[in-house]
Amino acid sequence: MSSSNLTYVLMISVALVSIIALVQVTTKTKFELKTMVIVSFMSLLSMVLAAYLSIMIPLFGFPSLKFGFSQLPIMISGALFGPWWGMIAGVLEDLLELASGTVVSPYIGFTLNKALIGIIPGVVFLFAKKYPNQLKLLILGMVTLLYGSSILFILNTSSVTASSVTYVLDGPVKIALISLSLAILPITYFIYRKLKNKDLQQSLFQKWLLSVILIEVLINVILTPLWITQLYGIPFEIQVIVRSIKASFFVVLNTFLAYFIYRSLQRLKK
Repeated sequence: MSSSNLTYVLMISVALVSIIALVQVTTKTKFELKTMVIVSFMSLLSMVLAAYLSIMIPLFGFPSLKFGFSQLPIMISGALFGPWWGMIAGVLEDLLELASGTVVSPYIGFTLNKALIGIIPGVVFLFAKKYPNQLKLLILGMVTLLYGSSILFILNTSSVTASSVTYVLDGPVKIALISLSLAILPITYFIYRKLKNKDLQQSLFQKWLLSVILIEVLINVILTPLWITQLYGIPFEIQVIVRSIKASFFVVLNTFLAYFIYRSLQRLKK
């Protein structure tokens, strides 16, 4: 590990320990050994999934679009043990990637992303306990935001220039992109109705659906393109279009996977 990476790891580690101490003093949160072990394992599992079981697709020559499920262990940590533990799991996974060399250079924006991936499910699960009747309304709003904004973005983008090459988004291209974004909706509804007639815990499923949509919109569609634009200069517009289509599919995959894995792991809290 390079000296700059080591310095970054030490700085983030000190900041993380300070936050843990502050949280423990101000909120009386218990940091039990069993929870620490489970969260550490989840962080390690996430790092392994990111390093060896994810596919990175380059956009304009830069590695900027990842397909994989490394977010799931961090999300589940936040849902099981709360937002603070989710944040710890996310930051720890980022530090493990740096320490192992799977990530070449650190960037505070990506560290923030990892922390938010753990925080968001924890906050959603706490919110659902206090305001269970608001979940459906929030889900409807976020689904409308995700698909509506992506469609408007595609319709209002006529061309994108990258690496001195201009890509024209004419009528047929826009129709194809919008169709890809919307194709997953009827499939999702069909699967949901089938499961609803069996053993689906509706409230739990709704918590995960809202968590995953928030992560996809805030982190994968908005924040990550911002960081990549700053690092590599890849146009923000084309990233949003590509990631919106990807998000429409991964919302479904990650929701169902997180739901079933979480149900299996709930006994770990006992």
